[in-house]
Order: sequence, then C-alpha cells, then structure tokens
Amino acid sequence: MRAPAEHILDPGWGFLLAGLACLAAAVLIPAQLDLGEARHQRDRALVYEALHTERLARHDAFLGALDQGDPILLRALAASQLNLIPAGLQQLGDVPTAQPASVFAHLEPPPAAAPVRARLDSRLARLATHRTTRLLLIVGGAIAVFIALLPPSRNA
Repeated sequence: MRAPAEHILDPGWGFLLAGLACLAAAVLIPAQLDLGEARHQRDRALVYEALHTERLARHDAFLGALDQGDPILLRALAASQLNLIPAGLQQLGDVPTAQPASVFAHLEPPPAAAPVRARLDSRLARLATHRTTRLLLIVGGAIAVFIALLPPSRNA
C-alpha cells in the first residue's frame, strides 16, 4: 500500500494568517487613527503656542519702548489716543476719525494657519473603526485562528 503524500503546506496556515491579519487590523488601525489625532492636536497646540509667544514678545517690546520713553512711540500715542500733535508742528491732511484709537490691533501678530489633518479613508479602516463591523472583524479573526489551531483530520 502506498503512503499518502505529505502536504508541504498545511491549509491551517492560511486560516491562521488571515485570522491574525483581521485581529491586527481591528487593534492597530483604531490605535493608529488615535495616534494621528493626538499628533494633529499637538501640532495645533504648537502653532497656537508660537502665536501666543509672538504676541507676548510684541507686547513686551511695546511696554519696553513705553517704559524707556521712546519719543516716536509717545508722539504716535499722543496723536492716536489723544488726537494731539506736538507744538510747532502742523497736521498734514484730515485725521480719519473712523479708525479705532487702540494700539493693540497693531501689536497682534498675523493669524496662524492651523495644520490640516489628513484623513485615512479606506474600506479596511472603515471596517476596523465602525462599532459593529469591528466586532465582526474581531470575531471572524478569532474564528479563523481557532480553525487554524484545530488538528488535521485523519483518514481511518
């Protein structure tokens, strides 16, 4: 009698690899999306921190110039805040009265552009992140791993 040919590759390996791939996708893709969201929030916070640091530096420079009595700044403040010009000088043209007298608008840095987050949009990502399909992916992967671990059938 002839011995049956040995299988070079057990069919259970296919189930094992497919099951592990499903389980890995169900675990790693949501974690990767959360990591991307955390990095995006960090990048936004860094942009806004730089904006606030620039604003503080400009206000500090303005306060320093005011404390030192910078004559150009004092003249500009007197003209804009009190509508006064130094004695002996003549006003050139009309003073627009519709402009606000606040100096803080000139101290503000230009608005910062917040970083845009790139979305991962694939069918596998949608399957791994949706509530019911993620559960089905986990259950299907576990069943495939279980089938792969079953012993091979024997011919009696």
